[in-house]
Amino acid sequence: MGSCIMLILCVFILEGVFGDPAEVKSVKEGDCVTLNTDVTKQQHDDMMRWYFNDRLIALINGHPNTSCLYDGEDGRFRDRLKVDYETGYLTIMNITTEHTGRYEADIIRSGSSGKRQSLNRTGKCNRTKIINKSSNRGEIIKSIRLTVSGSCLSPAVVAGIVVGVLLWAAVVVVVVGVMIRRRRRFSDDMKKIKQVLEKMSEDETPNGRSLMI
Repeated sequence: MGSCIMLILCVFILEGVFGDPAEVKSVKEGDCVTLNTDVTKQQHDDMMRWYFNDRLIALINGHPNTSCLYDGEDGRFRDRLKVDYETGYLTIMNITTEHTGRYEADIIRSGSSGKRQSLNRTGKCNRTKIINKSSNRGEIIKSIRLTVSGSCLSPAVVAGIVVGVLLWAAVVVVVVGVMIRRRRRFSDDMKKIKQVLEKMSEDETPNGRSLMI
């Protein structure tokens, strides 16, 4: 937990020292996070693009058929991205610590000269393609530095905890089993003693009792 707090504090310190204008957000692992642009598209043909650490993860042309959502490096965004094709808002579902980083959105207006020609609006979407930020940049409309805090436990520690819990459960099961068997055995012994006493009582006669007196 301490390492997660230190990571968040370091992000805030760096923001103050270097004067980074990016908005700072901190979320928890497993959350569903929506990144907004605070900008309204003026035309349906306006293009918005979202970058993660200077690599394209979403190209929004106003319609799913002409847009593309990319899996990102190592497929970390596969089946996790969702966009609003009117506003350009980007939603990351079931976010993990791998999604910590800088997100940046730019826009290219439909009336921008010399830029629309170089953008392929009809090409097939290749989700696995890695596209770095190029010089063909639009107007930067949003920068967000996102920090995702997890459990702060390494996979080895988590595995150790799981093994420990399983071992403890196994010990409890064995102890409970032994107690149940002992209880059953004690109950059987008590029944035998009761049967012997009853038999002795039945065998005892009145004459026998008088002679003993």
